[in-house]
Amino acid sequence: MAETDENLPSEELFDAEFLASLDALRIWARMVPAGGRHAEQRSKARGSGVEFTDVRPYSPGDDFRAIDWALFQRLDKFFLRLFLEDEDLPVHFLLDSSRSMAVVGEGQVGPPRMKSALQSVAALAYILLEQGDRVSVQPFADQPGPELPGTSGSRSFRRLLAWLAQLRFGGGTGLVDMLQRFAQRRGRRGLAVIVSDFLDPAGPAAVLGALGKLPHALLLVRIKQPGEEQPQLAGELRLVDCEQESEVTVTVDKSFLQRYREAYMRYDADLRSFASKRRGHYVEIRSDQAVPRQLAQLFRSGALQL
Repeated sequence: MAETDENLPSEELFDAEFLASLDALRIWARMVPAGGRHAEQRSKARGSGVEFTDVRPYSPGDDFRAIDWALFQRLDKFFLRLFLEDEDLPVHFLLDSSRSMAVVGEGQVGPPRMKSALQSVAALAYILLEQGDRVSVQPFADQPGPELPGTSGSRSFRRLLAWLAQLRFGGGTGLVDMLQRFAQRRGRRGLAVIVSDFLDPAGPAAVLGALGKLPHALLLVRIKQPGEEQPQLAGELRLVDCEQESEVTVTVDKSFLQRYREAYMRYDADLRSFASKRRGHYVEIRSDQAVPRQLAQLFRSGALQL
């Protein structure tokens, strides 16, 4: 993955206001009814948890504290009580670190998408780490970058912030390729959080097809710049792809902008519909607005509980 100087200082990315807002976001996350959480992805293992599930005959060496004494009084035999315990939920962040996330396009305004993308990962990871889930982050551009392997525990959050702050953005977009690679990984099913502008040279159909092959529950976080739905452009223009450096000359008029907007909104609707059919979630994050406040809408509506 080609590197550039496209990154932001840690104090700008994760300032005091942003960090303070995470506690409020965590409160909203805790208020969602349990029926909305990704509980179906959490692995249930027999152990020493709190949910009683079964008994088995006692064997020498077993923990005598788990003996079912009521059953012993009835049957005059020793049985061990078995419980279900939650294992941590593996959460995989796929973070688009291509150059398009770090630049502001013609006819668009506001800060680049990269800041909102990094803050989205940080905010969601904060909630997940606080509740004991296991978080990994895989950045990608035209190729996968160095991964932050699975980490858990609230003490890991500062290390995650430092790792995100040093991440550089650059290179082309390989969203479809990354999704295909990720679908082939072995491991326990969990939650895949894709943070991207969801723009790939292969086109919307290829992106949706690759998403459909993922075995995980999905949270699609689409990072947007204000103005990209309806760019303020007119006349004959030479457009340059910031990643591929290819050029195309177009005449922008009302008809052109209408077709562009229709295609743009159709892709939005397709992503949202796809997530809904997969019992996943889709959220749009605008780069000119506070990220935690936008993510809070997921929890306020009761749509998502992590």
